[in-house]
Amino acid sequence: MKTTLVITLFMITALWASCGGSNTDTSRLPTSPNVTVHSITASEIPQDFIYTGNIEGDRRVSLSTKIMGQVISMPFDEGSLVIAGQTVIRIKSDDISAKRGQVKAHLAEAQAALKNVEINYQRIKSLYETNSATKKEMDDIEMAYRMANARVSSVEEMEKEVIDIMEYGDIVTPIQGYVVKKMAQEGDMALPGMPLLIIEDMTTLKINTQVPETEVHLFKKGDRVKVHIDALPETELAGTVDQINPGGNPASRQFEVKVTLDGISNAHRLAIKSGMYARVILEKGFTKSVLIPENILIRRGQLEGVFVISDNNTAMLRWIRTGNQNGDRIEILSGLQDGEKVVITSDVKLSDGQKVEVTK
Repeated sequence: MKTTLVITLFMITALWASCGGSNTDTSRLPTSPNVTVHSITASEIPQDFIYTGNIEGDRRVSLSTKIMGQVISMPFDEGSLVIAGQTVIRIKSDDISAKRGQVKAHLAEAQAALKNVEINYQRIKSLYETNSATKKEMDDIEMAYRMANARVSSVEEMEKEVIDIMEYGDIVTPIQGYVVKKMAQEGDMALPGMPLLIIEDMTTLKINTQVPETEVHLFKKGDRVKVHIDALPETELAGTVDQINPGGNPASRQFEVKVTLDGISNAHRLAIKSGMYARVILEKGFTKSVLIPENILIRRGQLEGVFVISDNNTAMLRWIRTGNQNGDRIEILSGLQDGEKVVITSDVKLSDGQKVEVTK
């Protein structure tokens, strides 16, 4: 009987406690955060075609020699500025020097012989005019005189040739530019045709890029393009299509296109170096694409995503793939469709699957 009474009192107490729950403070219950949304719609944007290439100077020359000899002077280091017509390499050839000495000796001998023949020619000529010398004697001395003159002329031509060859030992640059590569040092032996020095004219900067055969028709000489250089982040330069090579590479099916950089500031000119990596952007026509504000992206490592609002007002984290930046908006390549709503702003930091209140 006592046990039944205790159980009855416990049940009454529990019932009273549950009835007292009607006074619970509802203000402590979690509320759904307020969010604003953006409806996804495809927009027409300029269609970009992007190609990569390297910065290079307008002209690039490789200097070599036509003679074999020892390099006795290379006064300019890589990075030095040289002026057109300036001697940048001197080569000494013992063989050429010896040959010039021989030619000089032969020339002196030929000139002495000519002088002797000329004296005899004048003497025989005077005798012949007074009938004191026969016609055969006159013919013989005329022949000897002509042969002596021809001998002197021949040796003089040989001397000019040797001098010209010796001048190959003094190599001058045909352009003004910077020494970008030295392939020899003083004391090295130079061989005919061996590159010794490369000079590049950086007055005009170009980008040499390769374009596939399916897209080369997009380019026209004089087209304006955008240029981005990775070494100069956040900098957009302008360029003009200068050359389109009509002959492509049969192996890669690529065509060479050269773009000239326009309106480069002095600061950029000092910063841009030959060989830097660059991207050429050609805008041709328009394409439909999904764009969203770039600042709403959620980045976690290499992943990018946005919160999408479901039909029952639940914020769902959606991973997406992005494309090119267009002002303050970014292109969405996959992950979103027309009509979907993405969160633009939120009162609090959202979590995946959280209920929200969409405000107008």
